[in-house]
Amino acid sequence: MAADIDAVRKALTPYHGKIHACVLGGFAEWRDTQTYRISKGYAPNLYSRTNSNDIFDAIMRRAIPMLGAEERVFVKTEAQTAKFVIAGVAARFKKAGDDGLGCNIPTQAAMAFMDADRTLPGLPPETAKIELIWEPNAIWTKVERVLVVARDGDRLLWDYEIVADAGEGEVTPLAPTSPHDQPDDSSDLVKPKALPQTKPEAK
Repeated sequence: MAADIDAVRKALTPYHGKIHACVLGGFAEWRDTQTYRISKGYAPNLYSRTNSNDIFDAIMRRAIPMLGAEERVFVKTEAQTAKFVIAGVAARFKKAGDDGLGCNIPTQAAMAFMDADRTLPGLPPETAKIELIWEPNAIWTKVERVLVVARDGDRLLWDYEIVADAGEGEVTPLAPTSPHDQPDDSSDLVKPKALPQTKPEAK
């Protein structure tokens, strides 16, 4: 079954602010590194996929500890990516493609995640699968939108936008289409521990 938009929104709303912050923070880090490259006289990256990979890495370095510290979030880290099970909804961070869906290399694991009817190992068959998509503007100076997207293969089922003041759980509905319900992925879920905060020494 495919993901139901209302159920997914209810599950993710408490985490909208953190999701939005991870994406914008990762993108801002990449912009800062580009400014540094220019200041040193280095040429910009030749390939857009290099930029996408750098931004993805920066987003994940924020999302794994920030979301993983939440009680109802589990993180499954893999060699090239990580998946998040957020209040029973499985999610992946992706850059938006021209079709409004996440860009994917068509590996078996990716195709299984994109298939609305595919049950993935380690999670209940009713687990919803969604993508957390960031969409840059045409000149890559800012993130235009952060979207929650449900798909079935190459077909968009529905999406909604997480808006800038996502700390309040605000969303902008876009194109709700059909509800479904989906599985997710992997048995060895890892929940990163929050780093201990250091207290200032008493004077």
